[in-house]
Amino acid sequence: MKTLVTIITFILFTTFSFSQSEGDNIIGEYWTETKEGKIEIFKKDNIYFGKIIWRKDARLDTENSDKNLQNRSVIGIVFMKDFIYKNNKWVNGEIYSIENGGTYSGKLWLKENGKILKMRGYIGVSLLGKTATFTRVE
Repeated sequence: MKTLVTIITFILFTTFSFSQSEGDNIIGEYWTETKEGKIEIFKKDNIYFGKIIWRKDARLDTENSDKNLQNRSVIGIVFMKDFIYKNNKWVNGEIYSIENGGTYSGKLWLKENGKILKMRGYIGVSLLGKTATFTRVE
């Protein structure tokens, strides 16, 4: 019985560790589609986030519906939050658009061996949305 418990514990631990490290494949820096901006994906408490770390035209967050935030720089804004890794995708997150001040449901996934990051923002169902493509910084 003790051996069975040890084996089950080992299997659960290695499975959990594998899925966590696999989920971390998204962590890193990416160029925007136009190469006029750069984002960073990071992890905190097993949840994934994305922030703007550079923009060619570093501007203020003027489209934000919160008047108190309209004078902040877009550099440093955590615009992707609360993504969890599940079945080779990062899901159940939110995406804030600095272009229109809207917040959308979102999901993320990697393509081309992790060189390409796809981000889909949507309202309600994924069909009603837009996908952006980011390229990993080498």
